[in-house]
Amino acid sequence: MKRDQTAKGEIKNFNRAFHRLWFKIMKKRPEFNSDAFKRLSFTDLHVINMAYENPDIILKDIRENLMLPQTTLSSIVAKLEKAGLVERIVNPKDYRSFSLKVTAKGKKLITEHKKLDLLQSSKILECLEPAERHTFIRLLIKVADTVKP
Repeated sequence: MKRDQTAKGEIKNFNRAFHRLWFKIMKKRPEFNSDAFKRLSFTDLHVINMAYENPDIILKDIRENLMLPQTTLSSIVAKLEKAGLVERIVNPKDYRSFSLKVTAKGKKLITEHKKLDLLQSSKILECLEPAERHTFIRLLIKVADTVKP
């Protein structure tokens, strides 16, 4: 019984701290107040970023990596094409598949987003001592690698 109580307390404390951090992160993101980012979701940004970092990736691989239904990815791609951020192209390595080409406008947007991500990560790590940073990063990677969606 006592172990159950401890686990519940830890879960509540973690949940409270996680949401405080998430709120601070989201509240301070300048790009989410700009017109360029206003209509984009995190998933939209992930799709652009995957295409940016992996120019030959096919839509099927993006869908599987982000665990999206086909219809959802199709809607996202249509939205991003309409916004002028990506172009759907035939994959040069597999003519049966489509890839996304990130446009100049999309590259500018994702570059700005990445710059702000790194700035924010730096601010988070600043509040920790060097040894704490190492432990924090190691534990965060462990959680990210093992948590199931």
